[in-house]
Amino acid sequence: MESRANKVMMAAKAQAGSRTGALKISINKNFDRSAIGPGVRVGSPLSYALMAHEGTKPHVIVSKPPHMLKFRGRGGMVYTHIVMHPGTRGNKYLTDNLPLALI
Repeated sequence: MESRANKVMMAAKAQAGSRTGALKISINKNFDRSAIGPGVRVGSPLSYALMAHEGTKPHVIVSKPPHMLKFRGRGGMVYTHIVMHPGTRGNKYLTDNLPLALI
């Protein structure tokens, strides 16, 4: 069971996005016991791990006063209090690699 969990965990780390590397580092395995018997959970405790896995719909991002959002636009740096985020496509780094547990 542990070797199968290791396969899934290592493949998930390889597939996970790596802008900062925090998501990759946070993917771990935990042994679990339930009413149906022992098991292993592979995942991440980070608050944005589910959003990275499932993706997000377009949404509004609003800064908290007095702070402003800052990003590079076509004409240079842009400073604003509100922006429409286009959403992100999910990266199924866990479910894509789940079949490795059967090998």
